[in-house]
Amino acid sequence: MTGTDTDRIRVTVTVTDDESIRELIDCVDDVVDARVVSTQSPDADRRPESLRIDVRDVTPKQWEALELACERGYFDRPRRANLESLATELSISKSALSQRLRAAEATLVGSVLEATRERGLKERS
Repeated sequence: MTGTDTDRIRVTVTVTDDESIRELIDCVDDVVDARVVSTQSPDADRRPESLRIDVRDVTPKQWEALELACERGYFDRPRRANLESLATELSISKSALSQRLRAAEATLVGSVLEATRERGLKERS
């Protein structure tokens, strides 16, 4: 709670999705007059629209697995491919494919976050 005066209390809440915001307002509005003051994410400025990342740390085998997984719909919702079918195409075990995908994902996510941090530091300078 922040800022009180004689008959007002201001509560600041951070909610991550629109449905949760609506549910929260519906619940609170039964008791008090509630309204949304801002829908801007406090971290919106931390997520750049585009980044340049270095993918050289992804091995050729990891890249091959990522490409195939993407082409066959492994990352789609719902999935159009599973580990078993992809592993068969690559002539490797499911566990080897899973390890390659996890390692590649970890490398790429780390690169994205690092590039975001570096960009933020450059913009603040």
